[in-house]
Amino acid sequence: MKFDAVIVAAGSASRMGRDKLLLPLGEEAVLLRTTELFCRHSDIQKTIVVCRPDQRDAFRSLLASYPSVILVDGGATRHLSVKNGLREVSAEGVLIHDGARPFLSRDLIDRVMEGVRHHGAATPAAPVPDAVRVRKDGFVTAIAERDALCRVATPQGFVSAELKDAFERIPLAEYQDETAVYLACGKSVYIIKDEIRNTKITDEGTYFGINALIGYGYDLHRLAPFRKLVIGGVEIASDFGAVAHSDGDCLVHALIDALLSAAGMPDIGTLFPDTDPRYRDIDSTILLSEVVRRLRDSNFKIHNVAATVMLERPKLAHDIPMMRVKLANLLGISSDRIAIAAKTGEGLPPVGTGEAIASVVAVTLI
Repeated sequence: MKFDAVIVAAGSASRMGRDKLLLPLGEEAVLLRTTELFCRHSDIQKTIVVCRPDQRDAFRSLLASYPSVILVDGGATRHLSVKNGLREVSAEGVLIHDGARPFLSRDLIDRVMEGVRHHGAATPAAPVPDAVRVRKDGFVTAIAERDALCRVATPQGFVSAELKDAFERIPLAEYQDETAVYLACGKSVYIIKDEIRNTKITDEGTYFGINALIGYGYDLHRLAPFRKLVIGGVEIASDFGAVAHSDGDCLVHALIDALLSAAGMPDIGTLFPDTDPRYRDIDSTILLSEVVRRLRDSNFKIHNVAATVMLERPKLAHDIPMMRVKLANLLGISSDRIAIAAKTGEGLPPVGTGEAIASVVAVTLI
């Protein structure tokens, strides 16, 4: 079963006070971050973005790298906006997703689609962690059974014909989401475990600092004569180089571990073991590119990098600008978001005595 995706992005942004879909997340706007994962998915045939008429030009410009995206004018309510989007749906299955939920992963999309294939309809949902009560006229009046409740999110998936039929049967009602319309027709929706990161940006508080993840990496290599010295993907003129299974790029190795730790993934030694002959003398930037690909598949974006290289000699001041440019190209971010400092070991072993090179790196992902 193939799917079309409908991204609901026609809200008034009344709670935020400005168009949150155009706000930056790193170097991408919220809507682009939300949309691109669907555009790149091999099981999704069309991506349809429902927007206000006054947003059309801005959204088209924002999504210029994905010219196949279909823009559809929204309606006065979410119900009418989704109904307009459904008119463009031709695939057997459909996913409906909030434009202001940019942090979902490909894995969540895959699990929702599998839920539709096996059960006809599926939605991400999570338990309600707090005690729940019923209120009336400013007072708590009853106890709600928390175990019977869940918090639903998007993307919500359906067999296209069945969701279209539900919208035709309930043409004017205003429901909070598509599962409510589906349930109103006497149908049930299978629950998929939601991801903690799959939050919705609704106000300033949920936008600033939302889902920022910090990672830390460290690496050290022994130095020996007559070997290449590679730092940050740049070969440095030196009589000494790192002793390593790969090219010994201490900075890139620490950067890889920082990225992996922020994403909660296995470390560099697990992914690229030095017992594997494939990695002998390998250019470490190839390994970095593979890690960046894995982060992209999990819908992580690199926000910034702060690194320190500890080396007694040679001095690195003239080489650092090239390192920043090289790493920026590999990471897909501006070099302005990459800081690299060089320090000596003040004569203390092993760095200060010229026996080793070390690097520490901190990163943030969003």
